[in-house]
Amino acid sequence: MDSVHASDETKHVISNARNRMERPFDVSDASLEADTEGINFLIAGYQRYRCPYVWLRTDHTSLVQLRPDEALDCDAPVELNTVNCWRNYDIRPWDVIVEIVCYALDPWPENPFALDYAYFEKLTVEERVVATGAMLEFLRRAYLRRYFCSEILLEDIKRLQHQHFHCLNALREYQQSTVFRETVSNI
Repeated sequence: MDSVHASDETKHVISNARNRMERPFDVSDASLEADTEGINFLIAGYQRYRCPYVWLRTDHTSLVQLRPDEALDCDAPVELNTVNCWRNYDIRPWDVIVEIVCYALDPWPENPFALDYAYFEKLTVEERVVATGAMLEFLRRAYLRRYFCSEILLEDIKRLQHQHFHCLNALREYQQSTVFRETVSNI
């Protein structure tokens, strides 16, 4: 088998990306069940059943009505309208997410798709162009679903489009600069 060799520049980019990555969240049942601060759900999709299922993985009596002698059954999926309608209607994974967010929070948030704009600011301009472009496509799809927060989504789309095209223009200007051309010619 041929081995793939990365250039020094690629190794540098990968190394920097690894240094910026945070340690993944521990999603083991024991860890999730021990969490008393957050509300944790497990979402899984099985090809055999052709729909997702959702389980509540933290013991939140505020979300589930239990009798005093009854314990939360972590093996039973949560009853959600989106999951029940999955096979009969055009339900998307983000429809399930909206229902989970609204199920877990009282009162409902104005926008279950609220963006953390500071996240985009932390990215390099190249990463920001890709991330904002992908997020714009997702928000477009969510907006077309006509959720109760559609007007807020439209404002987020406008704001993110402005940021996306600003970064795209900055990247284009850099690529047309002599600094970029000299860097590329030295590779």
